[in-house]
Amino acid sequence: MCNKLQGFIFILLSFLLSLFLVNNYSVIAQTESFQEAVESQTTDTDYQSVPTDTDDLFSEIKLSEPIMLEARIDVPLKLSLKEALDFALNKNLDIVDAQYQKNIHKWKYWENIGNWLPDYSLGLNARRFDGTFLVGGVFPVSTLTSNVNAFMRFDYRFFEGGKGLFNTLAAKNLYKSAKEYLDASINETLLAVTKAYSRLLKEQAYLNVLAKAVEEADSELELNINLEKAGVGTRFDVLQSEEFLEDRKQKLIAQQALARSAAVSLAALLTLDQETHIIPDVSDLAVMVLYSVEEPIDELIAKALDNRPEIKKQDYEYKAKRNYIGVAASAFLPRANFFGQYGGTGRVIFNRTKEQVVAPDAIRLDDEGNPIVQTVRTRINGSTLASQVSPSIGNVSNVIRGGGKPFITTVNDSLMASKFIGIEVDWVIGDGLGIPTISKINQARSEAKQSKISLDKLYLNIEKEVRISYLNVQATNKLLDVAEKRIKAAKEALYLAKVRVENGIGINTELISAQRQYTESLASKVDAVIEYNNAQAEMLYSLGLISIESLL
Repeated sequence: MCNKLQGFIFILLSFLLSLFLVNNYSVIAQTESFQEAVESQTTDTDYQSVPTDTDDLFSEIKLSEPIMLEARIDVPLKLSLKEALDFALNKNLDIVDAQYQKNIHKWKYWENIGNWLPDYSLGLNARRFDGTFLVGGVFPVSTLTSNVNAFMRFDYRFFEGGKGLFNTLAAKNLYKSAKEYLDASINETLLAVTKAYSRLLKEQAYLNVLAKAVEEADSELELNINLEKAGVGTRFDVLQSEEFLEDRKQKLIAQQALARSAAVSLAALLTLDQETHIIPDVSDLAVMVLYSVEEPIDELIAKALDNRPEIKKQDYEYKAKRNYIGVAASAFLPRANFFGQYGGTGRVIFNRTKEQVVAPDAIRLDDEGNPIVQTVRTRINGSTLASQVSPSIGNVSNVIRGGGKPFITTVNDSLMASKFIGIEVDWVIGDGLGIPTISKINQARSEAKQSKISLDKLYLNIEKEVRISYLNVQATNKLLDVAEKRIKAAKEALYLAKVRVENGIGINTELISAQRQYTESLASKVDAVIEYNNAQAEMLYSLGLISIESLL
């Protein structure tokens, strides 16, 4: 009996030992196959399970859970950076506003130039007299007549204390300032459009990265489900994969809104219909060498101070403020006007000759016996115009009183020409005891000093912009290499994590972590490219060299 029991125990121990050896052999075989897979994959960098470069970020995808957008996504607008910049130059409202601002100052300048030229004027004054009027406030006169006065005059105010000269110089400087403001607006718009387009490019790339991450997480969930069914995986791994998939979906939904928001911002800058669904050009997501920062920083600062339109604009405004000091001081000096006039006075405007009846009250005879009218009463159209007794009738021997018959005389009622020319000098000394003028002069001086301070502050700000841009270009350039190495490392780690899980020697947590790191590395590469390109664009802007050609 004892021997039978010992034999049974020996057989049981042998069975357990053989089972242990079989399991160990399986693990060793899996480990060797895994090592062979690693060795074969580390010598070949063409991994088929992950993207090879950032161009794949814009491959055609279908969103698993798209959100409802307000845009016409069925009619997208594909736009490159060059096309966006061209749109901005033609339609951006800031540029259009600056153009009108320049035109306003241009015509103000011409207005002041026109003030140097003589003034010409035409005048006409027509009156009709009907009734009784006192002559000299004593003698009543009844009349029915008309009076016309027409003239043509010129005034040339050739000296106004220098006011016209200084106003013209100020208007000229403001016009130049407006032209520089237009250039500054163009530069600002080009930089803003470049950044807005880069933001859309980045958000669209993020969207594609997350869409691919959702696809990858979905395949990993399916793998863990299959492993669980085969008895190799666990329910915990499946739940982990489900949580990771939902996390990717959550970020994808939020990213759709961010990408659409970037498209709306760009459309607003380009003055396009904001429901336009803009799709950026894939080729613009590339490292661009726009400007080399190999020059010394002092030379870059000097170049910026020479080229920036903001400095030129502020300098012209400072000169205009100084011109206004002369305008205010001109009130202390005299004014001179050279003028002339040609005109005429009569009863009618156009030439008219008419006849009138003269009824003599007394007739004086000359030495030859001819009558001389001395006292007359003139009638026109039946109305009495004047009645007067001449005091020169003194000798009654040669006067016939009440004699003679009415006779007809010819009268010309047309304008009687007159002309004059002269110079008028006016000098107001001590208007308000000179206090208002002195106050205006001091106001103009203070405004000029204030403008000079603004110019000095602008110098400091531009130097700061150049220095910061200089640092950003160098830093973002170094980050490009780091981002590239990070992608390669994350890509290899993701592949190895997959192989480990598939061969049963890895855990699902490692795979999820590797997938998350790879997604983040792709995003960091996109950030590095966008930030480097934007840093160079800001460098061009800070130097005053930004243009469509320099940005492409």
